[in-house]
Amino acid sequence: MIPRGSRRALGLVGALLLGAACAPQAQEALPAAEAPPWRLADADSLDRPDHLILTVPLDDPEALAAVAAEIERRYGVRLAAEWPLNAIAVHCLVIDASGIPDVDALIEAMRADARIRTVQRMQSFQVLALHYGDPLFPAQTALALLNAPRAHQGSTGAGVRVGVVDSAIDARHSDLAPRLADARDFVAREPGEAAEAHGTAVASLIAAEADNARGIVGVAPGVDLVGLRACWQREDGGGSCSSFSLARALNFAILNRIRVLNLSLGGPPDPLLAELVEKALADGAVVIAAWGEQARPAFPASMPGVIAAGGAQGGRGLPAPEVDVISAAPGEAYNYVSGSSVATAHVAGVAALLLAARPELTSAEISHALSSSVVLRDGQPTLDACEALRAVNARHESCSG
Repeated sequence: MIPRGSRRALGLVGALLLGAACAPQAQEALPAAEAPPWRLADADSLDRPDHLILTVPLDDPEALAAVAAEIERRYGVRLAAEWPLNAIAVHCLVIDASGIPDVDALIEAMRADARIRTVQRMQSFQVLALHYGDPLFPAQTALALLNAPRAHQGSTGAGVRVGVVDSAIDARHSDLAPRLADARDFVAREPGEAAEAHGTAVASLIAAEADNARGIVGVAPGVDLVGLRACWQREDGGGSCSSFSLARALNFAILNRIRVLNLSLGGPPDPLLAELVEKALADGAVVIAAWGEQARPAFPASMPGVIAAGGAQGGRGLPAPEVDVISAAPGEAYNYVSGSSVATAHVAGVAALLLAARPELTSAEISHALSSSVVLRDGQPTLDACEALRAVNARHESCSG
């Protein structure tokens, strides 16, 4: 976690295995076989530049094993992992090319292979950082800056599912357990029970339970959270995600029609992930991603249709509080966090408030309502959740006074 006063992006701390204490509700679409034969490995072991991601069409699922074996034989590579991405009708192969002296030449040769739909290097992404009876509510200045308590008089986000594509959420935390509808692990080959700080913090900013006499209140305390663990802690305390783990998480979100996707992370442009994000948007999802800490937006915030959140401290995305914001931490703890990850979570929460009030709204309409509801507070631009709700629901009462 980021100590109070820091302006660096929110970091990952905690264990590596997901705590999945909630009974699953959504199911990832799998082939008919009860035990799918796909090869998997821990995502952090695949996050290497000499690993490639190939996609092949799903036209003939029974031929996939033969295709993979022929690719191994022809190019002298090893199949390290695989998984079907049914959302875009492809099978994803992770290839270990560590024994190939010229990987660029290998990629060009594979692009000329009619059996291979796409090929790219594995890429790495980083995680970026009313009166209630909750004891820490008075310390939640960010919630006041967002004017969220007044927005809650018209919407709490009830009925909207928000997917948190991040590290593991603490499923036992009293401010999160009531809101966590499902949790899936796309990092560990053998999911276990643990919690990580970045995912826990982001989830709590979106949806911490209200009026439970504990801790804090989320921007949208009525939503159903879906934890999609695609990131993990590095030894240096930072957080990483890979093209493969993120692709699997996005595939799950699309197949299960999760309405809001929070991506408090960023990295280089990635063709496979771009295709999945485009599919999510086409299917009606609202995708919010962190601008990052640079002048130019990180991917996927840079994509058309994605709502970029950059905060009021220099980012050029949609501004929302992002410095010294109190959040939940693993083990019934709380901490102050900073970074565009924080702004992203706030924007995702407001988007959920709007969708609960008007489920028929499109992503473009949500984006317009959000961008037209930026106000100045203490000389800084910030999103006003109540004004955004009024923009889509004229019957909502005044946001001032």
